[in-house]
Amino acid sequence: GIYSIEKFLIARRLMYWQVYLHKTVLSAEQMLQRIIRRAKAIEAPCDEPLRTFIHNKGENITLEQFCNMDDYDVLMGIKKWQHHPDKVLSILCTGIINRKLFKVRYMPEPANPAILQGLREEIMQQTGVSAEDATWLAFDGVASSTTYNFEVDHIKIRFKDGRVSNITEVDNALINENVRGNVKKYYICSLRLG
Repeated sequence: GIYSIEKFLIARRLMYWQVYLHKTVLSAEQMLQRIIRRAKAIEAPCDEPLRTFIHNKGENITLEQFCNMDDYDVLMGIKKWQHHPDKVLSILCTGIINRKLFKVRYMPEPANPAILQGLREEIMQQTGVSAEDATWLAFDGVASSTTYNFEVDHIKIRFKDGRVSNITEVDNALINENVRGNVKKYYICSLRLG
Protein backbone atom coordinates (compact mmCIF):
# COMPACT_ATOMS: atom_id res chain seq x y z
CA GLY A 1 0.00 0.00 0.00
CA ILE A 2 2.85 2.41 0.76
CA TYR A 3 4.20 2.13 -2.77
CA SER A 4 0.77 2.93 -4.22
CA ILE A 5 0.65 6.11 -2.12
CA GLU A 6 4.20 6.90 -3.14
CA LYS A 7 3.28 6.50 -6.83
CA PHE A 8 0.14 8.61 -6.34
CA LEU A 9 2.08 11.49 -4.74
CA ILE A 10 4.75 11.44 -7.44
CA ALA A 11 2.11 11.30 -10.21
CA ARG A 12 0.27 14.20 -8.57
CA ARG A 13 3.43 16.30 -8.56
CA LEU A 14 4.19 15.50 -12.20
CA MET A 15 0.63 16.25 -13.33
CA TYR A 16 0.64 19.53 -11.40
CA TRP A 17 3.84 20.62 -13.14
CA GLN A 18 2.61 19.45 -16.55
CA VAL A 19 -0.72 21.28 -16.25
CA TYR A 20 -0.49 24.26 -13.92
CA LEU A 21 3.17 25.12 -14.35
CA HIS A 22 3.47 24.24 -18.03
CA LYS A 23 5.48 26.84 -19.93
CA THR A 24 2.44 27.91 -21.96
CA VAL A 25 0.26 28.37 -18.88
CA LEU A 26 3.01 30.22 -17.02
CA SER A 27 3.63 32.50 -19.99
CA ALA A 28 -0.06 33.39 -20.44
CA GLU A 29 -0.50 33.97 -16.70
CA GLN A 30 2.53 36.26 -16.49
CA MET A 31 1.43 38.22 -19.56
CA LEU A 32 -2.10 38.67 -18.19
CA GLN A 33 -0.77 39.84 -14.82
CA ARG A 34 1.47 42.36 -16.56
CA ILE A 35 -1.39 43.59 -18.74
CA ILE A 36 -3.48 44.39 -15.67
CA ARG A 37 -0.54 45.96 -13.81
CA ARG A 38 0.42 48.06 -16.83
CA ALA A 39 -3.17 49.15 -17.47
CA LYS A 40 -3.40 50.24 -13.82
CA ALA A 41 -0.03 52.01 -13.94
CA ILE A 42 -0.97 54.11 -16.98
CA GLU A 43 -4.71 54.24 -16.16
CA ALA A 44 -5.64 52.84 -19.55
CA PRO A 45 -9.15 53.71 -20.73
CA CYS A 46 -11.76 50.96 -20.52
CA ASP A 47 -15.45 50.38 -19.94
CA GLU A 48 -17.27 49.51 -16.74
CA PRO A 49 -17.00 47.33 -14.74
CA LEU A 50 -13.29 46.95 -15.60
CA ARG A 51 -12.80 50.73 -15.27
CA THR A 52 -13.59 50.60 -11.55
CA PHE A 53 -10.94 47.94 -11.06
CA ILE A 54 -8.27 49.59 -13.23
CA HIS A 55 -8.70 53.20 -12.12
CA ASN A 56 -9.28 52.71 -8.38
CA LYS A 57 -6.06 50.74 -7.94
CA GLY A 58 -8.04 48.12 -6.02
CA GLU A 59 -8.26 50.22 -2.87
CA ASN A 60 -11.97 51.08 -2.74
CA ILE A 61 -13.51 48.23 -4.68
CA THR A 62 -16.31 46.34 -3.03
CA LEU A 63 -16.74 42.61 -3.40
CA GLU A 64 -19.91 43.27 -5.43
CA GLN A 65 -18.02 45.55 -7.85
CA PHE A 66 -15.28 42.95 -8.26
CA CYS A 67 -17.82 40.17 -8.85
CA ASN A 68 -19.59 42.24 -11.52
CA MET A 69 -16.44 41.96 -13.64
CA ASP A 70 -15.86 38.78 -15.62
CA ASP A 71 -13.45 37.42 -18.20
CA TYR A 72 -15.35 39.07 -21.07
CA ASP A 73 -14.80 42.51 -19.54
CA VAL A 74 -11.08 41.81 -19.26
CA LEU A 75 -10.94 40.40 -22.81
CA MET A 76 -12.69 43.48 -24.21
CA GLY A 77 -10.15 45.67 -22.43
CA ILE A 78 -7.30 43.61 -23.86
CA LYS A 79 -8.75 43.84 -27.39
CA LYS A 80 -9.08 47.61 -27.04
CA TRP A 81 -5.58 48.02 -25.57
CA GLN A 82 -3.94 46.25 -28.53
CA HIS A 83 -4.11 49.63 -30.24
CA HIS A 84 -3.15 51.74 -27.20
CA PRO A 85 -0.30 54.22 -27.75
CA ASP A 86 1.58 52.72 -24.79
CA LYS A 87 3.90 50.31 -26.58
CA VAL A 88 4.29 47.88 -23.67
CA LEU A 89 0.54 47.52 -23.14
CA SER A 90 0.01 47.15 -26.89
CA ILE A 91 2.70 44.44 -27.22
CA LEU A 92 1.33 42.48 -24.25
CA CYS A 93 -2.28 42.66 -25.45
CA THR A 94 -1.46 41.85 -29.06
CA GLY A 95 0.54 38.83 -27.87
CA ILE A 96 -2.39 37.46 -25.87
CA ILE A 97 -4.98 38.08 -28.61
CA ASN A 98 -2.79 36.62 -31.38
CA ARG A 99 -1.58 33.77 -29.14
CA LYS A 100 2.04 34.84 -29.48
CA LEU A 101 2.99 34.11 -25.91
CA PHE A 102 6.28 34.95 -24.27
CA LYS A 103 9.05 32.38 -24.29
CA VAL A 104 9.70 30.65 -20.96
CA ARG A 105 13.01 29.01 -20.12
CA TYR A 106 13.29 26.99 -16.92
CA MET A 107 16.65 26.83 -15.22
CA PRO A 108 18.04 25.10 -12.12
CA GLU A 109 19.10 28.31 -10.37
CA PRO A 110 18.14 32.00 -10.38
CA ALA A 111 18.64 33.76 -13.70
CA ASN A 112 21.99 35.31 -14.47
CA PRO A 113 21.42 39.10 -14.54
CA ALA A 114 23.68 39.41 -17.60
CA ILE A 115 21.45 37.05 -19.61
CA LEU A 116 18.35 38.98 -18.60
CA GLN A 117 20.00 42.29 -19.46
CA GLY A 118 21.04 40.93 -22.86
CA LEU A 119 17.45 39.94 -23.61
CA ARG A 120 16.22 43.37 -22.56
CA GLU A 121 18.75 45.09 -24.83
CA GLU A 122 17.60 42.97 -27.79
CA ILE A 123 13.99 43.84 -27.00
CA MET A 124 14.88 47.55 -26.82
CA GLN A 125 16.55 47.35 -30.24
CA GLN A 126 13.73 45.44 -31.94
CA THR A 127 10.75 47.24 -30.38
CA GLY A 128 12.07 50.71 -29.58
CA VAL A 129 10.97 50.59 -25.93
CA SER A 130 12.97 52.20 -23.13
CA ALA A 131 15.19 50.27 -20.71
CA GLU A 132 12.54 50.64 -18.01
CA ASP A 133 9.80 49.39 -20.32
CA ALA A 134 11.93 46.42 -21.40
CA THR A 135 11.65 45.08 -17.82
CA TRP A 136 7.94 44.50 -18.54
CA LEU A 137 8.86 42.34 -21.54
CA ALA A 138 11.75 40.29 -20.11
CA PHE A 139 11.79 39.19 -16.49
CA ASP A 140 12.67 36.31 -14.23
CA GLY A 141 10.79 34.49 -11.54
CA VAL A 142 10.34 31.29 -9.64
CA ALA A 143 7.55 28.71 -9.94
CA SER A 144 7.05 26.38 -7.02
CA SER A 145 4.79 23.64 -5.81
CA THR A 146 4.52 21.45 -2.78
CA THR A 147 3.51 17.88 -3.48
CA TYR A 148 2.50 17.10 0.05
CA ASN A 149 2.37 19.50 2.98
CA PHE A 150 3.07 17.39 6.04
CA GLU A 151 1.83 20.09 8.43
CA VAL A 152 -1.58 20.53 6.76
CA ASP A 153 -2.33 17.31 4.90
CA HIS A 154 -2.45 14.02 6.72
CA ILE A 155 -2.36 10.69 4.94
CA LYS A 156 -2.98 7.78 7.25
CA ILE A 157 -1.55 4.32 6.58
CA ARG A 158 -3.19 1.21 7.99
CA PHE A 159 -0.76 -1.64 8.52
CA LYS A 160 -1.51 -5.36 8.36
CA ASP A 161 -1.45 -5.56 12.16
CA GLY A 162 -4.28 -2.97 12.34
CA ARG A 163 -2.34 0.04 13.63
CA VAL A 164 -2.74 3.37 11.83
CA SER A 165 0.13 5.82 11.38
CA ASN A 166 0.62 9.13 9.67
CA ILE A 167 2.63 8.79 6.47
CA THR A 168 5.37 10.95 8.02
CA GLU A 169 5.97 8.23 10.60
CA VAL A 170 6.48 5.53 7.99
CA ASP A 171 10.09 4.57 7.36
CA ASN A 172 10.21 5.17 3.61
CA ALA A 173 13.07 7.23 2.24
CA LEU A 174 11.40 8.14 -1.07
CA ILE A 175 8.26 9.53 0.54
CA ASN A 176 10.14 11.39 3.23
CA GLU A 177 12.78 12.90 0.94
CA ASN A 178 11.35 13.38 -2.56
CA VAL A 179 7.73 14.22 -1.84
CA ARG A 180 8.08 16.31 1.28
CA GLY A 181 9.70 19.51 0.08
CA ASN A 182 8.75 22.53 -1.93
CA VAL A 183 10.02 22.18 -5.50
CA LYS A 184 11.22 25.40 -7.12
CA LYS A 185 11.97 26.04 -10.77
CA TYR A 186 13.51 29.33 -11.78
CA TYR A 187 12.61 30.82 -15.12
CA ILE A 188 13.12 33.67 -17.55
CA CYS A 189 10.04 34.85 -19.43
CA SER A 190 10.51 37.17 -22.39
CA LEU A 191 9.03 38.51 -25.59
CA ARG A 192 9.84 36.22 -28.51
CA LEU A 193 12.28 37.99 -30.77
CA GLY A 194 12.09 37.40 -34.48
